[in-house]
Amino acid sequence: MIEWWAALSLAIQQFEFLRPMFLLLWPLILGLRYLLVQLRRRSEWEAFIDPVLLQPLLQKPVPQGWLTPQRLAQTMMVVWILALSGPSWKENPAPFADDKAPLVIVMSLSASMLTDDLLPSRLARAKIKISQLLDARRGSPTALVAFAETAHVVLPLTEDSDILKLYLEELSPDIMPKPGINVEAALEKSAELLSSAGKSGSILLVSDLINREAVNRLPERVSVSLLWVGTHNDPADRVGAQVFAQNNAVELIDMTADDSDLKRLQRHITRQFETAISGQQSQREDGGYYFVFPLLLLLLLWFRKGMVLQ
Repeated sequence: MIEWWAALSLAIQQFEFLRPMFLLLWPLILGLRYLLVQLRRRSEWEAFIDPVLLQPLLQKPVPQGWLTPQRLAQTMMVVWILALSGPSWKENPAPFADDKAPLVIVMSLSASMLTDDLLPSRLARAKIKISQLLDARRGSPTALVAFAETAHVVLPLTEDSDILKLYLEELSPDIMPKPGINVEAALEKSAELLSSAGKSGSILLVSDLINREAVNRLPERVSVSLLWVGTHNDPADRVGAQVFAQNNAVELIDMTADDSDLKRLQRHITRQFETAISGQQSQREDGGYYFVFPLLLLLLLWFRKGMVLQ
């Protein structure tokens, strides 16, 4: 009983009309009903016979039951106006509200990623981090993009972490058609991947170098994080990464020996995704469709004998 009352109270609080302008038809219907009643009370003989003498001469209307054509028509008009006004007592969640945050991992395959200042190499350490991230994101859509001078989709968005790790292990600078570093091309390819999938997600850039041309060239409405796998032995590269992050509102995360970098990265991805879907307005359920069935039932009553509206 308490649950039923709570549900009813919530429905009353959320009740609203999606198309309230149709409620303005009610005064029009009431005015039309008043005119019809007045016309029905008048007689054509009023122009010839004094009203005092006319009333006794007129035939009294035969009493009718409660269901008359006039009442049926009025009831149908009320139900019809309610249906058109779009009553709503339920709010559906926004689309994609139950989705998990999509992520495109963009792995740099420049020659510098083979540097062994991080044993066994920067690329190998980055692969370990990405594998740990994939394990933590099992069931979440993730894509993989590799880039050097050009960018290429390795795997589109998939929830299969095992196949992602399988392809990740095979990445090396040798498979790239042309050596170099082109962050701009990688980000554009990743943004196209998200757009073609109709997803609002994030991009994780994994690199130890940032080319100058990439500054101020980030895709719009896409959250980007940079997992920097370089070391402080190359201060110029670190400064370049900082400038890139500051100028483009990129979350700069240094790769660490523990999992603090992954925790920070996951918080950022989740926060950005929640911000993206929070801008989507929840959809109200149109309850007007439920009034179609009462209208059909009322329509069947017109097939009764004597149901004629003049």
